[in-house]
Amino acid sequence: MFTLDLKEIFKISDRFKGSYTLQPSDVKLPPDIGEIRKPVKVNLEITKDKDGYKLKLKIEGYVELECSRCLEIYEKDISQEKTKLLRNTLKGEGVLMLKPKDLEVTFMEEPDKVSITDLVREEIILSIPMKPLCNPNCRGIPGYDVEFEDETERKIGKKESSFAILKNLLTPKGGK
Repeated sequence: MFTLDLKEIFKISDRFKGSYTLQPSDVKLPPDIGEIRKPVKVNLEITKDKDGYKLKLKIEGYVELECSRCLEIYEKDISQEKTKLLRNTLKGEGVLMLKPKDLEVTFMEEPDKVSITDLVREEIILSIPMKPLCNPNCRGIPGYDVEFEDETERKIGKKESSFAILKNLLTPKGGK
């Protein structure tokens, strides 16, 4: 696990740049999310900020996912660039009120120490969709006829409601 001691780093310099290659065994995604089979490349730049540290993170790699419609395994590109703030966790009791800008903040569990593998794992997990699709037009498991909403609307007609059948039952045959 790659852990940086930011307090020690910033005694020497006002900026830190690093490049890392994380092996699949380093990242360890939960098995129900997906699997990383190839190394993930990480570039980062950290600068001191008034409230902590500013992190520019660049990730390059792929994750294997299972399509939620056809159940085929496919590779998804997880390459991304992010800018985040790193802050020490707040000590003491009380309620922490988060503002929208606080959602891009990562709180360090140990003061002034950041785990590169934990940061990368978190960003990868956040980039994976809840219902992964091998492609947006995936038709599902071959051999099964899956109807999508838009096709059903075309067959039924947009103006016809589910109560139209009841109306037909109440109207006598041949009458109004």
